[in-house]
Amino acid sequence: MLRSLLALVLLATAASAQPSDTLTVRPGDASLVTDWMADGTQTLTLKLVQPMQQDIGSGTTTYTLSQGRVAKTTVLSIPMQGVTQTDSVTAMAGSLAPLTHTSTGGRAETSLEFLDEGIVGLVTPRTGEAETVLVMTDAPVFDAAWLTEVIQSLPFAEGYVAKIPVYSAEMGDEPVDIVVSVVGQETVGERDGWTVEAAMGPMTMTHVVDAETRALLVTRLSPQPGVAIEMVPGD
Repeated sequence: MLRSLLALVLLATAASAQPSDTLTVRPGDASLVTDWMADGTQTLTLKLVQPMQQDIGSGTTTYTLSQGRVAKTTVLSIPMQGVTQTDSVTAMAGSLAPLTHTSTGGRAETSLEFLDEGIVGLVTPRTGEAETVLVMTDAPVFDAAWLTEVIQSLPFAEGYVAKIPVYSAEMGDEPVDIVVSVVGQETVGERDGWTVEAAMGPMTMTHVVDAETRALLVTRLSPQPGVAIEMVPGD
């Protein structure tokens, strides 16, 4: 998603030490439940809730499942920043093992391919020269663009904690671990959901996932002190 809202907090993860004995969930982990995904388009509203209440952006996310793969296209518009960004990513539907990632309209044009040996691609900033991506990995990692779907696919139980290794070209030269914790349940509107916190250095992004359908009910984050943002999916 948009760099200023998501990658900003993800960057803090790289500098934070994580417990070495925490369970690690990688693409294809047998505990992941991914059969909740289906074809369709969902709207997204971005709301500033602190220090004031204001709608700041909108978007759509479209899923297309075909031949064992899932494609996701997210279009996000934030008029205050003059940005409309499109991210198109693909993964294996059953495992969420990433395949490709392209991004346009943001601070850089990105094209990535996830292979067994690592990640290759090209990042071209709005100004400046293109940079080659060549990252070797000794074990599979997720594309950071699929982090929300990975969280929606976790085995929900209060007290569950796991590390999720992800890669994004905006987060540095190596994959980083995000620690996710299922901290309880809460009600959003009329739906009961599991509350999952994703620790990113000193900051936390919170997802509330429908306990029955695994639909995302709300995402909350604080990109800087005194600022709180909610991302609310719609129909």
